Amino acid sequence: MFTTNKSMYRNLRHNVSILCLALAICVAPYGCSDKQSAEKSKTDNTVSQEKEWLSILGGTIGGSFSQFAGGVRQVVAKHEPHLKISVDGSAGSVENTRRVNEDPEALGVVFAAESYLGYHGKDIFAEEGPKTNIRVVTLLFIAYDQFSTLANSDVHQFEDIVGRKIAAGASGSGTAQTLERLSKLAGIWGEFTPIYKGGTAAAEALQNGQVDGFQWLVSVPNSAVIELTTIKSIRMLDLDTPAKKYGFYEKYPFYLPGALPEGAYDGKVKPVKTILMPTLLIAHKDVNEETIYAILKHVYAPEGHQAMLLVNQAAADMTIENGAKAFVIPLHRGAYKFWSEQDIEIPTHAMPVD
Repeated sequence: MFTTNKSMYRNLRHNVSILCLALAICVAPYGCSDKQSAEKSKTDNTVSQEKEWLSILGGTIGGSFSQFAGGVRQVVAKHEPHLKISVDGSAGSVENTRRVNEDPEALGVVFAAESYLGYHGKDIFAEEGPKTNIRVVTLLFIAYDQFSTLANSDVHQFEDIVGRKIAAGASGSGTAQTLERLSKLAGIWGEFTPIYKGGTAAAEALQNGQVDGFQWLVSVPNSAVIELTTIKSIRMLDLDTPAKKYGFYEKYPFYLPGALPEGAYDGKVKPVKTILMPTLLIAHKDVNEETIYAILKHVYAPEGHQAMLLVNQAAADMTIENGAKAFVIPLHRGAYKFWSEQDIEIPTHAMPVD
């Protein structure tokens, strides 16, 4: 009897084990399916947008272009993690205009002069043809043409640069082109030696006596000039007077007359009249419309604008009211959407063409 019961117990236990295994096999697919669905749902929610790779072309070391390019990247990265933006160095405005025109994933910091002349294929761009792929996004800041010389120099007015070595800005920069344009109208192009250095390198060349003047179209105050004033006593030349004398503003209407702000360099530089230039962010026409719209929403939000000010005080120029100063060529579609929402009047020549 005991043997029979023991055998029956073994058989029962064996059958129960088989039944449990069968149930596990039947239920497992459903359990796995639920888990996979949950994981897929979690993944879908986490990665709601595909990564988008862009570059913003800045400028030389110590310059405003790279600072503003970096500021835009910093603000956007905080709110749009799917946007992967790199900041690339360059010679400046002329180079950036060319490169943005060729790269469908590029934005760039440029002067209004190069954006206008590049789009229309004029001046330095005449031989290579119009850069019709570039579009305006926004004004970033107003640049001041700052021509520095040592305080004890006998260079007192623009025409005195004849026979001198002048740090003209990097080759391919809007700074260098500005000096060339003004000196050609003044009839002195070719009568001085332009040294194609910009930013910190140009300031050091003046400090070390390698050049007699250092011209730079840049925001105020500027770090390279600040550093120079801590080592040397300098003066700045009046560039507005020769600009008016030689018809500079009439030939190049995207430049503006102005003056170095009071106290710009803690009283170390006497304010002078000079040439001003709106500085813009441009983009290739094929950059996504919603991406450009998002960039503008973030940099003009109070938090974003404050972050830009921490990067460079000249971001104070980035106001809705100043926006129209950037409208020298057609707007990018995303920019048009943003500026239309701000009730800013958009001239015919700045209307989107895509």
